[in-house]
Amino acid sequence: MSEKNFATGQCLCGAVKYTVASAPFRMGQCHCDDCRRSTGTGHASNAFFKKSDVNTEGDTSSYGAVTDTGSIITRHFCPNCGSRLWGTNNAVDDVIAIAVGSLDDSSWFKADAIVYSKRKPKWDCMDESIPTFDEMPPMPSNTPKQ
Repeated sequence: MSEKNFATGQCLCGAVKYTVASAPFRMGQCHCDDCRRSTGTGHASNAFFKKSDVNTEGDTSSYGAVTDTGSIITRHFCPNCGSRLWGTNNAVDDVIAIAVGSLDDSSWFKADAIVYSKRKPKWDCMDESIPTFDEMPPMPSNTPKQ
């Protein structure tokens, strides 16, 4: 990894840290039931990176859940403070979805898509200029392959 990283982040207590070498290939917000429950709010905001561009330090706990397409999303969080950090999906091995709230600086984040909008709470206001999908759209062509 280069000395200059695109982004850095950590959990609330600082026990788990990460660096990201390059910009995300996708950014989004998800309103599915699992994302709402895992964040405790109306949606999850995630930036998607090639897993090989992310370096992590510290141990995480994780929880795997089956998606509506049958794949398994594994959400990683700090075992000490409980901060949600990142997730992986077994259907796309070289992708990691970093929870934007765990970034040290997320000023560059702007969602490319809002998914599962049919489950969005009325009180969770979204940017109306962002493409919105009732469910999960097909994977974009720039998604890293397994």
